[in-house]
Amino acid sequence: MNNTDQETSGEINFYERYSDFTDDRIFEIVKNRRNYQEQAAKAAVKIAIERGLIHSEQDLLAPEFQNRKTSGFTLFPEITNDFQRQKLVGSIFRFIYVLSFLPLIYGFLKYGEGKLNLTYLGAGISLVWFLLSLLLKKTQKQVVFIPLLLVLFSVSVFAGIQIFSGKPIAALDIFMLLTGTLLSLYLILFLKNLMQQKP
Repeated sequence: MNNTDQETSGEINFYERYSDFTDDRIFEIVKNRRNYQEQAAKAAVKIAIERGLIHSEQDLLAPEFQNRKTSGFTLFPEITNDFQRQKLVGSIFRFIYVLSFLPLIYGFLKYGEGKLNLTYLGAGISLVWFLLSLLLKKTQKQVVFIPLLLVLFSVSVFAGIQIFSGKPIAALDIFMLLTGTLLSLYLILFLKNLMQQKP
């Protein structure tokens, strides 16, 4: 099978898959076709023409079908596809939920060492983080990001104090703390950015 046959086969597969999509979804794919594989975009355009959403491929030259491309470096990529944005938001929320288990695990480890105060602290932080995450998911209110970031900052400072008070200081622990904090901070801010883009 040559490249032309593969492209045709791929377009047919996307055509069959997109046939069940609503007009709004097809229009969205056509509008943001540069974010999709070439065969997927062609299939969506074909369906859009058949349904009368556009008259011909010449309509794609209109300004509304031109992707808004941001030039230069951006901290957060622009997501123009609402379906992709929702999937990304869901993935970040799953990551945030998983983070709530880390203080709990820490608390259990300290329980084994007989340090009940740190056990209660870990369990408390875990509960607060999980409840804030649920509140953010349910209300979608930007103000919930403030306590969430405060908890992240407090836990990072506490972990940093624990690392630097130990002897010897492990470089790997510092690296893991910085990586975990920065990654969590980036994803939380990215989530905030995505929620602000919500139509």
